[in-house]
Amino acid sequence: MRKTILYSLAFIALGLGSGSLGPTLPALAAQTNAEMKQISNLFIARSFGTMIGSWLIGRFYDRTAGHPLLAVSLLASAVALALMPSATLLPVLLALSAFIGIAAASINVGGNALIVLVHGERVRPFMSTLHFAFGLGGFLAPMLVAQFVHHANSLSVTYWSLALIIVPVALLTFVSPSPALHEHKHLDSAAPLPALMIVLFATFFFLEVGAEATVMGWYFSYAAERGMSAQTAAYVNSSFWAAFTVGRLATIWMTVRFNVVTLIVTHLSVTMLIALALLILAPTPFILWFGAIGLGLAVAPVFPNMFGLAQRMLGLSGKVTGFFLVGSSAGSMFWPWLTGQFFKSHGPQMMAWVVVLNLLGALAALALLVSRPSHAETAE
Repeated sequence: MRKTILYSLAFIALGLGSGSLGPTLPALAAQTNAEMKQISNLFIARSFGTMIGSWLIGRFYDRTAGHPLLAVSLLASAVALALMPSATLLPVLLALSAFIGIAAASINVGGNALIVLVHGERVRPFMSTLHFAFGLGGFLAPMLVAQFVHHANSLSVTYWSLALIIVPVALLTFVSPSPALHEHKHLDSAAPLPALMIVLFATFFFLEVGAEATVMGWYFSYAAERGMSAQTAAYVNSSFWAAFTVGRLATIWMTVRFNVVTLIVTHLSVTMLIALALLILAPTPFILWFGAIGLGLAVAPVFPNMFGLAQRMLGLSGKVTGFFLVGSSAGSMFWPWLTGQFFKSHGPQMMAWVVVLNLLGALAALALLVSRPSHAETAE
């Protein structure tokens, strides 16, 4: 249980880093004299770093002690976050964002792979705990931004505070013993991986995580464009993360009570309906709050349950987890970037359109996965 708590702390740190970008986007744009279309390239840089990190680092968790690698990644993330407020040139900011992405990939792959080593076939509720911790970190990040929004050096204080929170987690990870390397053997079969299933899972994560990342990264700006003040928009954005965290907490219970495929389909469908409501209904304050809270609650259980499904159908090693996170990183890179390219010219509703269309595609990918006869029993 101590290792589960440790990995959960690492995922709180991961959520803090992820949740801080959206609310600080306007301030980062002002710091570098960049337009919103240009500053949206931060999503590209961070996700590109995450994609490269997922591809390169995943297999190391299968071959070497995991905790030192996880600790170094946490420290690297803290250092890069602390440097963000000093980057007055956009290329420097992009480079720091890409570096944070690489560190985040290692934390993400490591947490998911190591939790499987600790709990094996009983991993689903513990994995949900891990991703609840990510949601908790994401919830705290915009709250932190809101607390310092009127401070003279708000950007610096925000990012330095985030870095200081992460450092103790890294130190705790350094002194904690890693799971024994021989425990990886049952996850590292010599049999070739089923390519089509890997592609379908990666496609699902590309679309579903792309929808999540678009909401996480753009809901603050969406609410501000709809007339909310910066501080209120920060709290609305934080309400998404609060609901997301509650949804992840509820996932721990739901994973042991309900069919995994039914859970995923239901929550994808509800998320899509809420995004459609943002497109159809007038953007009143009530609708903006409802959209943030509803989207957070509805989408939260999808990712950990899809990882649980993958564990049952394929088995999750660092290598397999890395493949999936390449897909999710590509989604979190491309879709928020695409939203940024049309956010001003086509209006803030572009965010909701991306969510709706991505989730339709994710449902199609899931249908193809679970309809495969040779894997029908594992999806029950």
